[in-house]
Amino acid sequence: MLSYKTSGIVIKGTNLGEADRILTIMTERFGKIKVMAKGIRKIKSHLAGSLEPFTLTGLQLHEGRNFYLVTGAVIEKEFRNIHSDLKKTSQAFYVGELIDKFCEENQKNGAVFKLLCQILTIIDEEGCDKYERPFDIVTALGSNNLINLMLRAFEIKLIESEGFKPELTNCVHCKNKIEAGGSFWDDTEGGLICPACQKIYHHGKEISDSAIKLLRFAETNDFAKMKLARIDQKVREEAEKILSLYIRNILERELKSEKFLRQINS
Repeated sequence: MLSYKTSGIVIKGTNLGEADRILTIMTERFGKIKVMAKGIRKIKSHLAGSLEPFTLTGLQLHEGRNFYLVTGAVIEKEFRNIHSDLKKTSQAFYVGELIDKFCEENQKNGAVFKLLCQILTIIDEEGCDKYERPFDIVTALGSNNLINLMLRAFEIKLIESEGFKPELTNCVHCKNKIEAGGSFWDDTEGGLICPACQKIYHHGKEISDSAIKLLRFAETNDFAKMKLARIDQKVREEAEKILSLYIRNILERELKSEKFLRQINS
């Protein structure tokens, strides 16, 4: 039986029988995989504490017939604030569900694993007194709005990594460069439409130049630079709605965690 080692983060779990669980784990080496954790629900299980959702864990795996079998697990990073704060927990589950729906099993994807580690670190640390943030960023956005902005950046980077890159530069019809003023966004086309083509094809919803700039900025910059951006709340909310509808159109469903997250935020 082949044995492997990798770092991974549990994003989903399902009970099996009286004591076992099937875990969905995003790993550094193998991408998203399904793992059998035997006896993990027993009180004396040595694996239980290391395989909590959204804990970075060093895994020892054996290749089984239908699933990998986890035989060893050591915590590498706990993200303690995520596990003790309901809003942070709901944000983490939203991130996990996005990855679960977009990523295919057993396909190496180091970029998405890195994105997951980065966004969980941001969710875990932001708003805690232990971590200092530049005064102008905190006063301009507030901690919760800053995390929401980071989630938008995560969404667009995940979408692109899985082959659904939105067209934010040229019109999806005539291919001409989008100019400032009067542009439209279409969820089905997955991109921008110029005013001239919108008059011909009659689809797409108006999108502000500021929202376009925000989507472009999130697409091309890392999280560190996103944190320095001072974004008007209305623009952030517009971009959030656009990405939410686009994701729903791609997946052909509404994410359960997104609905819960909206309830928590309200």
